[in-house]
Amino acid sequence: MKKKKTKIYFASDAHLGARFHEDPLAVERKLTRWLESIRQEAAAIYFLGDMFDYWYEYKYVVPKGFTRFLGKVAELSDEGVDVHFFTGNHDIWMFDYLPKELGATIHRDTLTVDLLGKRFFLGHGDEVDFRSRSFRFLRALFRNKFCQWLFAGIHPRWTFGFALGWSLNSRKNGLQKEYAIKYQGEDSEYLVLFAKKYLKTHPDINFFIFGHRHILLDLMLTRTSRLLITGDWMQFFSYVVWDGERLALEQFED
Repeated sequence: MKKKKTKIYFASDAHLGARFHEDPLAVERKLTRWLESIRQEAAAIYFLGDMFDYWYEYKYVVPKGFTRFLGKVAELSDEGVDVHFFTGNHDIWMFDYLPKELGATIHRDTLTVDLLGKRFFLGHGDEVDFRSRSFRFLRALFRNKFCQWLFAGIHPRWTFGFALGWSLNSRKNGLQKEYAIKYQGEDSEYLVLFAKKYLKTHPDINFFIFGHRHILLDLMLTRTSRLLITGDWMQFFSYVVWDGERLALEQFED
């Protein structure tokens, strides 16, 4: 008799395909091994954004690669695991490919959902970042349907190279500071500030879970509410797991 699957997992920020990975295939293989290790217990998996360093779907073209990861996700989905992908600020342009091929649900904004008796507020993290005007402008530009239509008119040969090169150059020049800035404390960390403000009008939220910041954080906000930031699959190989009683931030070791 098969063991009933009861655990729910959360992970983010693998940036698969990134040119700044020393060994991109090693990252993908480790992520795939983690998925295999949880397949007997996972009822659902929430990928909270930036699983790909760049993802843009044309009508008949999708990014090459990621075969091991996508294949494993397809296996889990076929076995009944409920798979969710949140768009991050690197892989905004997910359309119908992953739902059709993997049976995954795509989320383009934050999500409030009840899971095993508790209420969760989930998101990549960039959705609630209102500090930088330039970041907000780029986010609105990239999500604009007309701009997406114009971008789709450029040959993939140019768009993929440009996007991956931009990501690499930004990282080298330290422009993507979210990857380097350590935890700023309760009075400065913007995801903490957002959660505390949100709780004033939504006191029923038990858990906030975000990615994006590339730090490990598990913080009690009130007696009944916690905030967790999932880290990443670049340096921490970390994830969050919920079994209905215990919510834990853990790191995968082979």
